[in-house]
Amino acid sequence: MARIVFMGTPDFAVPALKALKEAGHDIPLLVCQPDKRKGRGQKFQYPPTKQYALEAGIEVYQPAKVRNQEALEKLASFEADFFVVIAYGKILPKALLDLPKKGCINVHASLLPKWRGAAPIQFSLWKGDQETGVCSMLMDEGMDTGDMLLVERTPIDPDETVDQLGDRLSSMGRELIVKTVENFEAIQPKTQNHEQATYTRMITKEDRVLQWDQNADAVYCQYRALSPSPGVFTMFRGKRLAIKGMATCSAIVSGEPQKPGTILAIGAESISVACAAGAVNLTHCQPENKKALAVKDLINGYQIKVGEYLG
Repeated sequence: MARIVFMGTPDFAVPALKALKEAGHDIPLLVCQPDKRKGRGQKFQYPPTKQYALEAGIEVYQPAKVRNQEALEKLASFEADFFVVIAYGKILPKALLDLPKKGCINVHASLLPKWRGAAPIQFSLWKGDQETGVCSMLMDEGMDTGDMLLVERTPIDPDETVDQLGDRLSSMGRELIVKTVENFEAIQPKTQNHEQATYTRMITKEDRVLQWDQNADAVYCQYRALSPSPGVFTMFRGKRLAIKGMATCSAIVSGEPQKPGTILAIGAESISVACAAGAVNLTHCQPENKKALAVKDLINGYQIKVGEYLG
């Protein structure tokens, strides 16, 4: 049985925390980001890992910074075998990485060295990858540059969205971290090929604007990578229109090529929109300051016509 300080904040990290606890490992402390205000009422909400830790009787520590002496002394006092770090949310200093007896282990949601950084699931979908996975690694001071321990691969479904893929990878990470901790002494770490590294970044508001001047596959990948959260949108009649449902368009649109963003056809359940090459079907939309609607209701309520423009 290992003694583990767990560092993680969002939903993605919860299954791994639960799995280590259920496997009988000693987890005396959870370190996560401070509570944040959310929603219209701006009430403080616990990070998902904190909610589980309180239910499981695990002490919770939420420092604003982990680079100060107070935080280092707090973490050192637990004399852990491992620090397990999954989506904690901050870069860790070498002084902290050196604290555990055996090492700091991170679980990352990509096939490193591909998609290092903050948004590997989103970028894997956005760039149209057909395969991804999870890997465990020994942490160093770099951004996901540590030696690899174990890897699990999985194909990406062509219609999978970021929440669906995230849930699957989280479940895979749950199994991987237990396997890594319990077989740590027998695992031979492998150096990453740093020349093959690719990087992600934080998702911005600008990323959420649908780019109709891409081919249809790329537009659909952008939608999948950012849906349902934070979501994608376009402009329609001078107001923002959030796209809540999109599908590939198998029908061949006849006639002259249209400007990307042009409504090409209106069906019973969808609107076909031109891309730089090909088209996509919109099935659910949310007008600005309104509730989400099935497209058939949007068509009737807004008297949408072929030839109108999105963007």
